[in-house]
Order: sequence, then structure tokens, then C-alpha cells
Amino acid sequence: MPSILPVASTIQPTPRVGHCVPPNTPHSVCNSLPEWHYTVAFATGKAELWLKDTVYPRQMVHQQVKRLIAVVVEALGVKEGDHCLLFPTRLLADECRAFIEAHATPTPCDVRCVTEITHAPPPHQIFAVLFTADLDNVMTFYAFTGSAISSRLAELCMLRLAGDLRPTLGLPPRGSYFSEYYSRHSPLKSAEDAKHVIRRRFSGTLEGGVNIRGVPGASPNDVYLFSTGMQAIWRTHQLLHATVGSGTGSKKVAHVNLLYGESYKFLELKSSPGYYFFTDGTIDALEMLLATGTSESPAILALFTDFPGNPHLRTADMKRLRALANQYNFPIIVDETLGNYLNVQLFPYCDVVVSSLTKLFSGMGNVICGGMMLNPASQFYGQFKAHMEATYEDSLFDSDALVLEMNSREFVSRTAVTNRNAEALADMLYSRSLAGGCNDSIIQSIHYPKYRNRENFDACRNPLAVQAGLSQTGYGSLLAVTFTSLDAAKFFLSALQCYKGTTLGCVYTLALAFNALAFPPEKKKWMEDHGAEENLVRFSVGTEQTESILKCVVDALLVVEKVNSKSCSE
Repeated sequence: MPSILPVASTIQPTPRVGHCVPPNTPHSVCNSLPEWHYTVAFATGKAELWLKDTVYPRQMVHQQVKRLIAVVVEALGVKEGDHCLLFPTRLLADECRAFIEAHATPTPCDVRCVTEITHAPPPHQIFAVLFTADLDNVMTFYAFTGSAISSRLAELCMLRLAGDLRPTLGLPPRGSYFSEYYSRHSPLKSAEDAKHVIRRRFSGTLEGGVNIRGVPGASPNDVYLFSTGMQAIWRTHQLLHATVGSGTGSKKVAHVNLLYGESYKFLELKSSPGYYFFTDGTIDALEMLLATGTSESPAILALFTDFPGNPHLRTADMKRLRALANQYNFPIIVDETLGNYLNVQLFPYCDVVVSSLTKLFSGMGNVICGGMMLNPASQFYGQFKAHMEATYEDSLFDSDALVLEMNSREFVSRTAVTNRNAEALADMLYSRSLAGGCNDSIIQSIHYPKYRNRENFDACRNPLAVQAGLSQTGYGSLLAVTFTSLDAAKFFLSALQCYKGTTLGCVYTLALAFNALAFPPEKKKWMEDHGAEENLVRFSVGTEQTESILKCVVDALLVVEKVNSKSCSE
């Protein structure tokens, strides 16, 4: 098995609010959110004043990109009060313009090629969308499509504009959290080689050509890389409407259990047909809906599910869903980000997988990328493949590909360690919860595949993972805790002495008030109707020593229990 990243073996306290996690990590996708109210501020768009070093570049305009936008605005003479966003391809810029024209008050909107103005490195191009529409409205598109230019591309453009033509990968400086890793891992010589390796790894193809995806013919040729995970999801929806949805009128998609929150931003647009929501406990209702269609005209466009879901870590009955898909002739798309193909083998049950390679595949939280893979055994493969080959544009910036390839070299070993650490933490928390039989606990329940629809997860474990070097599959690195009260959840998050912020799947342990971030106040009723509790704290478990992780969490629990006991006695 590859060596383990020798980062800090003990839990680290989170930096001051708004600073990047870990400290001194260029292009980090995680801002420190040490207290509950900071998370709420982040979710409601009130965090600009205290976001210091970085932002998640899909949710807000990254600081590096802002600097380049200022150059473009000045060069084009954009009027004060007008807005400018930058995209890496003409297609993405045109999609932004189409969104503005469809969903904003009629207003001027223009697309300009600004490659020369920005001094973008060949062969990359940059396109500016200039508009007067409400920026917050357009930022919805920016977030749910994940289509902005890379912060590394913006940084390199600014250097080139200043006369520095040397390539840069934006890696952490010597002495920082990740510096030792990059001192012993050198980038490949070309971005094309890096993308080839990334496609091979994500495809499940091992050295020698053996593939562990579980279907014949699976290969890197069916992997498509995108600048973000949401871009992969967005492109999958475009794929469906252009193929199985072509000429059939507008049909809703169905999904089983909660999807990643950003998907609802475009599923709930007025121009969208919408969606049907089911849980693993209401599959009978899904079957009744499907029975209203025919094999020539299915009742739904497609079915989506996350395996497992975020943040409840529920997993759908994939065998039953596959049987329904075969009977009623619709495709199944699975987001495997949290389970990952080492732990679970999903191609026997679905037609397309998508994944945020930003997460455990990268593990460092300093580069974003998404992947889509077509199942060659799917009945829809021919039409899906033809569409992708005709329309696919590579929007992944070269430097991001080089960094991601380096990061993903220890994917197997970090999967093994985070599996083990997360299960130890989940077991400890479950034993101290009401659900686990502990009376008077401040913990209501634990969300983790071992304790949520376990039989569904276990049915999809990957029997070939050992060939990739994973001696034992696990339940992934994510878990969540529901507390008996919102106050207890807030006290607990405050008392935790670990990193706290906005991502998952990293080598460092990270806590987050996830539902407070994913579902802002105006979505509270929707959240409650869909079983997403406000008093929930999510953990992305890292590779630190197990004892250090457990002690950190137990210490925080003791603080809350003491506060709770005191308030009850008064």
C-alpha cells in the first residue's frame, strides 16, 4: 500500500474566522467557521467582510479571480455598477448569458473573449460575461454549475500580466501543513499526462489493465473531467435532456433521499420541470409513479441518488432501483463522492456515476475537479457516448490537473485510514447516544452507513478493492450527529478543538454545522419537511491518530454535558 501522508498526527485547532484551512494553504477550498453564527452568515451571503485568504471558488468569486476581473473591467471600460464574471470556455459563458436572459429582468448582457486582455496561457481561453442584472441572482448560476475559471488560472494570468512567465502550481510554502508531501511528490511533466492518469484512476483501472468497477469494458475512455463536481452534475442533466429527454417534452427527474444541496438551485428554477422526492422507505410510491408511464415513454426523465447521501448517510436499495429501471426503461445516475469506488461498486446498478474529485480523491482541499463516467454496460451507453463525444469541452485548468494528480497518488491509503477512523468515531458516538441506548444523552442519533440502511450499503461493497490495495472496504469518511437541542449542537461545535469549515474528504478532520450552511433560513420549512434537522453537526474524518480524534470529540461532549447539567439543575 502507498505510504500515508505524514501530516499532523494530532488534531489541530481551527484558525481565526475566515482564514483558510489549513493555514498557509494557497487555493484552499475551506474557510474556518469556528462558531455556529459564522456558518449562518456564510449561508446568507454575509461573510464577505471576514473571508480573508480564500473562498470555495464555486460558491463565491475567489480573491484571485476578483483581481483578474478588475483588469478586464478596466480594459473594457465597464461602467460602474455593471458586473463581470469570467469563464474558461465559450459554451459556459453562453450558458451564463442564457441563464441571465431567462431568469433575470430583461437587461443588457454580452459575452467577450478576453484571452488577450488577461494574458491567458496557451491553449487556455477566457470569456467575460458582462451584465447589469442582479449579481446575487446570477451567482446562483455560478454556484450550481461550478463553471467559473480556476483560481490558479487567475493567479497565473496576474503573474503573466506582471511580466512573470514562469509556470506555477500554487503549492503550499515550505514548513506548512502539506509542504512535506509535495517535497516528495513531484508533478508530471505535462497536464495531458496528468489528466490521463486521473481518468485512469477514477475509472478504476489498475496497472496492467485490470478494472475494479464491476462491469465489462469499463475504461478511462468513458471518463470526462470537469472543473468542479457540480459542473459534472450539471452536464449530466444536460446530457439527459439532450438524449433520453429529447422530443419527449419536459419530464421531472426523481431522486431517492436528499441530493447535494446545490442541485436544488437549478431543479427548482421556474424553467425546470422539477423533481419527485422519495426516500428509501417510499420506493413503493416511486413504483406507483413509474407504473403511469411506459417503456417507450417513462414517467420520469431519470433517477438520481447519492451513495450515501449527505448529511444523513442513507443509502438507497440499488438492487431494487436497478430492477425498476430495467422494467420501466429509465437511467440511474449516482453521485459516489462519499462512498467512492474503492468502498462500493455501483456500475452493476447505475448508468452514470458522477463524483467530486475535490474531496477524498484529492484529499488536500486545495484543488477542485469533478468527474463523470459512463457505464459501457448500460443500455443508454450508445446515445450517452455519442452526445458526450460531440459536445464535451475540457474546462479543467492544466495546473489544477497537475496538482490533483499528485494529490490522488495516495487515494487508496487515505481511504483505508479515514474508513477506520470514521468507524471508530461513529461507534463511540453511537454508544453515547439515545439511539444507542444511553439514557439522558445529549446525542439523539448518529448518521453513518453502519447505522443507516446498512444492508443497502453492504450489498454494494466492492469485492475487487483488494486488488487496488485496499485490504478492507469501509463506510467512508463522513458521519453526522444530531443533538437533542439546537443549543447543545451549538455548544458542541464551539467546544470542538479541531478544524471547522466548508468541505469534506480531507486528510484533516473537519466539523461543520452542515444543515445551517446548506439550507439558509428561507429553506427552513423545506428542510424540516425533508427530515434535515437544524441541530446537526457533520464530521469529515481525517487521517490523524484515532485516539486524537476521539479525545477531541469526547472533550467537547464533556463541556456540553457539563453546561447541560448545570442548566438543568438551576
